[in-house]
Amino acid sequence: MIAPTRRIMSLRKLIAGRSNLRHCETFARKYATVTNPPPLLKRSPSEIARRAGALQLVLTRWGIEAAYLAANAKDETGRIRQSFDALTKAVDESKIARSFTETEQKLMDKQFGSWDAVQDISSYWARWESFGILLWTLRIVDGIPRYHVTFPHELLFQATAIVPAFPATVKDFIEYFSAGEGQKPGHIVSENELREAINRAEAWYWRARAQIVLDLKESLNGDTEEIKEAKRKIPHGLRQILQNIDDAVGAASARATADGLIDESVADDFGVDGTAYRSLKSDQLRDVNDIAEFRLGALSWLTGNDWEFERGELKFIHPLGSLWAPHEG
Repeated sequence: MIAPTRRIMSLRKLIAGRSNLRHCETFARKYATVTNPPPLLKRSPSEIARRAGALQLVLTRWGIEAAYLAANAKDETGRIRQSFDALTKAVDESKIARSFTETEQKLMDKQFGSWDAVQDISSYWARWESFGILLWTLRIVDGIPRYHVTFPHELLFQATAIVPAFPATVKDFIEYFSAGEGQKPGHIVSENELREAINRAEAWYWRARAQIVLDLKESLNGDTEEIKEAKRKIPHGLRQILQNIDDAVGAASARATADGLIDESVADDFGVDGTAYRSLKSDQLRDVNDIAEFRLGALSWLTGNDWEFERGELKFIHPLGSLWAPHEG
């Protein structure tokens, strides 16, 4: 268990005016008169396709490194190395590297078999969720899975028809959305579909951030000297959040249910297959958090923000987050 004092240190970013956990309807009043907002989507089909193509090749490398790690750093048949060589050729011939972010380029520049199991492989898996959002936006895949269910990796990989062994398929994919049928409006999600996806992602991301506060609150139960000392160090802003977090989760659950952002509410909380969010196991909590964060990250990019972001620092697209925004009309 993480010590209470360490939890407090990690939570300082959630207070001092930046925390969306303490936003409520009263803070939303000043936004109530905003009308005719600008279009949410700020990326062209060509931009989205190029970002998706670049990400697919990075995720291909992720798969190669994961396979090498699973084989205990052995490649007795040479097939993993062959896949790596084919990927390298595809990157070179397609010129897709110009679309890599700095973070992606650093990963791709690493030597074969050198990705770290935790820092690179484990921490990057949720980018599949970002990939899924991009393909959904281009109407290549139908729908977004529920927030405790991942996009099927094989489906995503096959959906673009990009085959790393054939570099021309990368160019064909991008050109289809740059000068072909993919430029037509019917190949992009509507404004309402995008807004609904953002609202749902923001709701689940808010709930994931709220869990950090709930975990801290639980860790402060007791009367040991360490806990007493931790309680004395709690900033005033965080103390208020701790006092109100249960009510906030209940209110968020009610709002999310009413707005159709969650499929079920269990014990005044977001429901996950009949289980209250706060009752999920630690690995389930981690996965649901990652799914929400990386889907929202991709949606944020679609609205004009940067692709890369610091974990836990991702900002909501709506100033208050969808849960606390005033209802339109």
